[in-house]
Amino acid sequence: MSVDLAPTAARSTCPRCRRPTATCWCAHVVPQAARTRVVVLQHPREERMAIGTARMAHLALPGSILRVGLDFSADAVVQAALDERPDRYVLFPGPETVAVEALPTDRPITLVVLDGTWWQAKKLLTLNPQLAALPRVGFQPARPSDYRIRRQPAELCVSTIEALAEVLGKLEGDPARFATLLQPFRAMVDAQLRYAADVAAKRHGLRDRRPRVKRRPPLADRLAAVAPRLVYVYGDANGWPMRHPAWRPAELVHWIARRASGERLELVLAPRNPLGPNTARHVELDEDVLRGGLSIEDATRRWHDFSRPDDVLVHYGPFHRRLAAAVGMHVPAERFDLRSELLQLGHTQLGGIEACAARLDAIGEGPDGHGRAARRLGTLRGIVARLAPGVA
Repeated sequence: MSVDLAPTAARSTCPRCRRPTATCWCAHVVPQAARTRVVVLQHPREERMAIGTARMAHLALPGSILRVGLDFSADAVVQAALDERPDRYVLFPGPETVAVEALPTDRPITLVVLDGTWWQAKKLLTLNPQLAALPRVGFQPARPSDYRIRRQPAELCVSTIEALAEVLGKLEGDPARFATLLQPFRAMVDAQLRYAADVAAKRHGLRDRRPRVKRRPPLADRLAAVAPRLVYVYGDANGWPMRHPAWRPAELVHWIARRASGERLELVLAPRNPLGPNTARHVELDEDVLRGGLSIEDATRRWHDFSRPDDVLVHYGPFHRRLAAAVGMHVPAERFDLRSELLQLGHTQLGGIEACAARLDAIGEGPDGHGRAARRLGTLRGIVARLAPGVA
């Protein structure tokens, strides 16, 4: 039997919007000249998102700038745009934002828009001190997002093009004109919904023959099924403020683990870099205790002796797991990231572990060890007890 390895024909793609020809939305773009200079800075991961709206906004706003990256300090195009006008603002919510209505309307301004998920946009702001220093602009969306093909982290979050349509309408006193920016957006959303409902289900007549996706059991049931194997962990880091001239990447200095059976391990690792100016205060351990901690070799050996092949890790967010992996501590493949689990269940704006516990009305266990790590490990167990009574 022979196998035909000839390449199949690639899908025809529109060079302008970079979408398959069948879902091209270019015909719906109505260019609108704006007095405001719009600079869209896109996170690289968002560039790969087929249903993103940054390019759509760029094509609809002649004279706008669209750049993709993480650090724009060496981007000559971005720097020239920021140096061109004195009135520069970044569209990003926060406690010290300036209302759109308070911005100058008698002269052009430069508006920087960060495109990506909430986490990605915040990352761009963190990595670019020049942007973080700009005044921030905020606004209250007039209506919920029409981004029905993508889940938003909060009720009043909107897509990049929806935000620009509303902000430019207010800035330039012509909401109706800038509402046309949404025509390709709505066409894209409608096309995606139509495809999901009709085309995908009917293709090749496989509607009735497609295997059903097996749903995962509820979180409480999954936790209960492995309760004797659960190991709760929390790690703290030697961290430096991002803008500090002596900034160093975070490194693990405190690691606490506790089995469901009550067996526990606490490790203090001597920092490999100079201690950050606030590290001792944040991790709630004396500087002498930190500097007198274990070497990486001793810490990883003790963790290896404590670990078992069938352990199931429980942690909150990926930070602690990555800190441990960075020093060579083996992290079990089977694990529960409670933050990720709760996000998948539809919980939004979880915040840190204490804020999450407060939202869930979870009562933390008393600290079984030293420092902030021990206290937060107790909070972690309290969250599990709230989600799966009787497991923690």
